[in-house]
Amino acid sequence: MEILGKNSDSQKLQEWIQTIPIGQYRVTLDNLIVACKINRATFQNWRYGNCRIPELAKEKIEEITGVKIFKNN
Repeated sequence: MEILGKNSDSQKLQEWIQTIPIGQYRVTLDNLIVACKINRATFQNWRYGNCRIPELAKEKIEEITGVKIFKNN
């Protein structure tokens, strides 16, 4: 079994978030929160590895962003 950091999915999400242009940051995160039907606190928990990101949410995030963020799924 491979031992990962705190949460490799959250690390991947965090790395992708850092590529969002400053002017689009808030709008992009709001779009993801609405699409995943979650609140901002849940998104922040995913982002900082406090809880795992559900598989369906990963798919939705990649669908909305158009970027393959979670490549090992």
